[in-house]
Amino acid sequence: MQPGYEIRTPLEPDLPAILRTVNAAGRAGDATAAAQTVDEYLRIWSRLDRERDAWIVTGPGGEIAGYGHLAAEPGEGRAHADAYTHPGHEGAGVGTRLLELAETRAAELAADAGRTLSLVNYVYLGGASERLLRSRGYRRTRVHQRMAIAVDGPLAAPVWADGVTLRSCTGTAEDLRAVHACVEDAFGDRWGAGPRPYDVWADDLLYDGFDPSLWLLAEREGRIAGAALCRFRDVRGEPAGEVGQLAVGRKDRRLGIGRSLLLSSFALFAGRGASSVGLDVDSESLTGAHLLYAQAGMAVTVAIGRFERKVTGPAADDFDVRS
Repeated sequence: MQPGYEIRTPLEPDLPAILRTVNAAGRAGDATAAAQTVDEYLRIWSRLDRERDAWIVTGPGGEIAGYGHLAAEPGEGRAHADAYTHPGHEGAGVGTRLLELAETRAAELAADAGRTLSLVNYVYLGGASERLLRSRGYRRTRVHQRMAIAVDGPLAAPVWADGVTLRSCTGTAEDLRAVHACVEDAFGDRWGAGPRPYDVWADDLLYDGFDPSLWLLAEREGRIAGAALCRFRDVRGEPAGEVGQLAVGRKDRRLGIGRSLLLSSFALFAGRGASSVGLDVDSESLTGAHLLYAQAGMAVTVAIGRFERKVTGPAADDFDVRS
């Protein structure tokens, strides 16, 4: 890094400044990127050894110029690296330094686990981050698309198949477990997917402020046949909707349930004052989800590449970043 830049461990009082850097970096790559929140980062940090797995880069004036962390899943043979450079500090070597720190830590974890780990990172395609990863031997394994639609005008109405009804999630333990079962069934044929126990799934989704009325459920023959798990996000300072998961059980496909759930989510958010709705999708979805979203009027705003590299032991030459 250039002179005047330093590395230290992030502390909880740093979170607002960290998020200003993270969100500025996200918007620089995609103007429609939703702002990440303190609650989201507290959940991430609860799973890390922050003194060893997370880093802040401060600039010459003490400002936060970059942030990164490494989340390991040794049991799954993976480690996920995530790093951000504030647009005002690009070119100072911040991203490269965060990459080196992640590499070193990943190599330690690989050695501790006694196995090779696949180091995973997601970056916007076509920029400096992709070039950095490719220069270090990373291989692109998947492309995801961020898609969005404006919902401040006329919207298509859902058409439900006979016997299918729509309701909101109640938020009860029984309802949540039934939603989880539907999602697990639907995502069983998703690329790279493995079983997600209820506790892991719930920890990701049932955050502070969780609003079950934003989870739309399609019922058929006494079971949950499909679900659109939605939440509000902040996009460019305005409320926007996000469809975090859209799932239709395997027994209930080809009935238009997915499209009707999607259109219902658009109407739900429009009725609550959102001007747009977004989601992320695998560009090679085995179920054709990306095609469904396009047919419903959603447009791609940015492409995000998944890059991977094998890490086998203590080597300072192997890792990730988003600069």
